[in-house]
Amino acid sequence: MIGHPFARKSICGLVVVMLFCLPAICAAQTVQIDKAKTLVLARERYYNLKKLGLSEVKAAIQPNWDLLLEGINVAPGTMTTLNNLHFWISIDSADQLRLSHDGKGIPSNQVEGVEKIFRGMNASMTGFLSTWSIFLLTSPFPAPESVYTIEQRSNGFRFSQRQGELDVTIDTDHEFAITEIRAVAIDRTHSLKPVFEKTPAGLVLTGYAASSQRSDGGGNTTVQAWLEYETVGGLQLLHKVKLDTVFQGLPAKFEWAFADYQVKMR
Repeated sequence: MIGHPFARKSICGLVVVMLFCLPAICAAQTVQIDKAKTLVLARERYYNLKKLGLSEVKAAIQPNWDLLLEGINVAPGTMTTLNNLHFWISIDSADQLRLSHDGKGIPSNQVEGVEKIFRGMNASMTGFLSTWSIFLLTSPFPAPESVYTIEQRSNGFRFSQRQGELDVTIDTDHEFAITEIRAVAIDRTHSLKPVFEKTPAGLVLTGYAASSQRSDGGGNTTVQAWLEYETVGGLQLLHKVKLDTVFQGLPAKFEWAFADYQVKMR
């Protein structure tokens, strides 16, 4: 019963333009790109907590249960039970994510439901942080020692790489701000369109629209995310996250507030 919400839970005028642009396009295609230098420039454009000295971080998480349960008839006492749950998230020096919880005082007949809530929280939080960490802890671009290609295009750059069974492309503008990441598999296509804020220390992820579509048209998933930050020890860390999701046709909304940060620097 308590876990139920989680179960609910990318022609003349045109010809003239093309003719005038064609020489420039052809010229751009012949430009030799210094792959290593271009990759370094792209990776350096982004705000990176590790490069700024972050080693480990831990924070308390408060879910917005009212938003999650909006429109749902819950049993008496449910909100009291939920508000007695406490969650913490930690990321260690090896970028390993851990989500822990404390449900002291939960009646024995509600323990199973609480564990379902924890599993739901763990799945949604892990999914979000796996995306967030790519931009702020590691890098969305290929590793320097890996095999990849870079294509200079009229509107920016395209980085391409084979990762296991996925063909991954990253499109950017001329300043290496990513406009879309696409990962194509045999039976599914994933798309991520991020939104950034420019800061003196680099681009900070403030939102994204993500989708996963199966080739047969079924089982599609979409996520719209909004991120807010706060300054902790001179670092930009998450303050609030809102997700508007649709999983296999079932909508769900999440909101998490982050507080009580414990930060360890190198």
